[in-house]
Amino acid sequence: MTEEPPSTSLSDKTILVTRPAGREYNLCQLIEQAGANCFHYPVINIKALPPLTQQQLNLVHQCDMVIFISKTAVEHSSRYFSELPGNVCVVSIGSKTSQALHQQDLHVEIEAPEHNTESLLKTHEFQQPQIQNRKVLIFRGVGGRALLGDTLQSRGARVHYIETYTREITAQLPLSKQQINSLDAITISSNEGLNNFVSLNGELDKLTEIPIVLPSERSMAFAKQYGFQNPVLAKNATDEVMLEALINYFSNH
Repeated sequence: MTEEPPSTSLSDKTILVTRPAGREYNLCQLIEQAGANCFHYPVINIKALPPLTQQQLNLVHQCDMVIFISKTAVEHSSRYFSELPGNVCVVSIGSKTSQALHQQDLHVEIEAPEHNTESLLKTHEFQQPQIQNRKVLIFRGVGGRALLGDTLQSRGARVHYIETYTREITAQLPLSKQQINSLDAITISSNEGLNNFVSLNGELDKLTEIPIVLPSERSMAFAKQYGFQNPVLAKNATDEVMLEALINYFSNH
């Protein structure tokens, strides 16, 4: 007699994943391996921007520190890596960002301890006088948070942004009542993703009753403002940590 595989806390659950198209595969695979069904509903499109101008390339040639905000920033900036000075200090926000840089043969000297800007700004290397007069480039998408650049400038660094991609809301139809009723949890990777999810669905109705997994305290606060009644905090937005938050939630409910 064949034994049934052991059940997990995600067995027979349906989890909605909102990552951009092409970024959902690993998280969906992990969710399905834990026994759940994955429903992909992308809320952000990522598009590359035109090549850098000569003025921007000059900034790349002259910098002594580069900060990559995300894995996406690495992927959309890799064409410029050969332009970086040989002694440049490479900084990463998050382990997935570091992995992407290692795959491009860039050595990461500093990684944000907690996958976020706030933890990076607490590290020794980013205090005065260590950061003062450093020529810092921040590789990111259009319209990212100003906290990192503003704080480094206030500490005496010379900061420029290099924006190599843009994020747009998708053209998704709102979730149907049938789809909403089938969901056991929603995963959101960023505040922008949360805002897009809300915009796409208009009247939230029963959506606010569904547990929603979020990557930060800031996202939790936004979700509560939108009326979500069961926000679940993940330590960060990585696939493994999102899965852990889902399993912990359903294990306790």
